[in-house]
Amino acid sequence: MVELEEQEQERISLADLIPIQYSDPVAVRIQVSGEHRLLWAILEDAIDCYLRYAAQSSVEAQQVFREAAEWIESDEEEWLCSFSAICNAFRIDPRHLRRGLQHRLQGNLRGRQGVRLPHAA
Repeated sequence: MVELEEQEQERISLADLIPIQYSDPVAVRIQVSGEHRLLWAILEDAIDCYLRYAAQSSVEAQQVFREAAEWIESDEEEWLCSFSAICNAFRIDPRHLRRGLQHRLQGNLRGRQGVRLPHAA
């Protein structure tokens, strides 16, 4: 029994010992800087609007979706609050995130039209 407990202890990695807020570079940036919290909120809101309103039929919902889609699909990098600049601030590849969002959106439109996504925290 003691030998089993020792084996379990040996399996603990450094990642298990460091709290997530110190090992995740995005989380660290959000916690340390008000500017990064604002940039994260902008990114989070745009992604939520992009996924939430795509399948909704109201004029207002479609307008919000189009604005989010245009912002996400823009290649603008100079503006501090552009999709690419915010992704770069968090060391996220904007092309990779765009592809993932497009893939998720297509899946939502195929299988879950009109279903509201839970609001991100």
